Amino acid sequence: MAVNGVKVSSNLILRVRTGVDSNGNAVFDNTTLRRIKTSAQDQDLFEIASGIGALLKNPVDAILRQDVIELINQ
Repeated sequence: MAVNGVKVSSNLILRVRTGVDSNGNAVFDNTTLRRIKTSAQDQDLFEIASGIGALLKNPVDAILRQDVIELINQ
């Protein structure tokens, strides 16, 4: 049996550093852009996220892509 993966949705997540806690550890908050085209190229998403990050008050620590893939048994 062969199993095929079909990408069904994608999200773009900006991990933003919002400050530090009482122990001096970094505190992060995620901003999620949902319903990104599954066919979007990683480079394009990175450039978009970098542009958005430049507009934010706090620095972007990481840019993440989250894909949901449905596994189909054929």
